[in-house]
Amino acid sequence: MKRRLRACVLVATALGCSGCIASNVVATGDRMVQQPLEQLPFAPAPGLQLDGLYESVAITGDAAVSLRRIWYLFRADGSYTAAALVEGERGASFQTLDGSWASTAAGLSLDGAEPVPLEQAEQHLRLSAPTGVVVLRRSAAQ
Repeated sequence: MKRRLRACVLVATALGCSGCIASNVVATGDRMVQQPLEQLPFAPAPGLQLDGLYESVAITGDAAVSLRRIWYLFRADGSYTAAALVEGERGASFQTLDGSWASTAAGLSLDGAEPVPLEQAEQHLRLSAPTGVVVLRRSAAQ
């Protein structure tokens, strides 16, 4: 009887361990607790030099009526490329845009337009325009 019980315990232990994923398999950033966006310490970022890929994690205001997701690839040379998933009458579609960006004390300007306030918190950017607020998170281009 003890032999049978011991065998069952060994089998159960072996089965339980086979379903576990070691913590070192999951990227460190994915194991950490994420701070809610509302609690991020955003601060003005005048003249912030952008370089890298950013993806939207929150879109609010009038812009949220049709925008579902936004991706920006900012280059250090002052150029950018962007894609937006937009909901329209015929359903969702991607729209793309290329242009230039400038970050000054007044905020972020795309293609020479009036700058909008630019704020930064950790790996996040917040852009506040009259049509809404977009929070972007730095992402990795794979």
